[in-house]
Amino acid sequence: MKWGLRALLVFSGLVLAIPVWAADQSARDETYINLFGGSTFFDTSSGRGGGADAGVVGLRLGQRVDAHVGVEAQVAAAFAQLQSPAHTGAANQYSAAVLGNLYAFDSPNTPYLSLGLGASSNLFNKQVGRSSSLMGVFGVGYQYLLNDQIGLRLGVQDQLLFNTPTPSSANFNDVQVTGGISYFWGGGNKSSFPVVSPAHP
Repeated sequence: MKWGLRALLVFSGLVLAIPVWAADQSARDETYINLFGGSTFFDTSSGRGGGADAGVVGLRLGQRVDAHVGVEAQVAAAFAQLQSPAHTGAANQYSAAVLGNLYAFDSPNTPYLSLGLGASSNLFNKQVGRSSSLMGVFGVGYQYLLNDQIGLRLGVQDQLLFNTPTPSSANFNDVQVTGGISYFWGGGNKSSFPVVSPAHP
């Protein structure tokens, strides 16, 4: 999907161009939940919207296990419509994935890259019915902490559906653009400098 790949590349450039001074706080070793919404741009050959966007909502639960690495589980629902001449109606997409995140900075305010695998439940036409496909995910994003517990997050994911149940067993390339709010708990700050206790007589 050319439009989606262009959007992913442009967003990647913007995220990775953020200067190093953004890393002004210590990273947080915390569990978080992220509620998000946005749009999914479907592959033009999938029969769902002809490349148009569909609203999507979802949830992520994860943890930043050290300064630059995190892991999270993601579930989402995209509200799609069949658009082929022979098939119309609702064709919602439901997906779940496990993602690894690579953070650029040792900071809660940082760009990140995501890579993961999951499954996607789809309805491409009414004759075949609903079926599931293996889904690969590559994403980029930026997260920003508003205070000790609340943060904002923007992201773009390129979602590749493998061996779909279509006449050509095609691989479909969808792009998901989302924004959301995160809540952090547990863990604590990781200081970038050693803490020296005051000397006692």
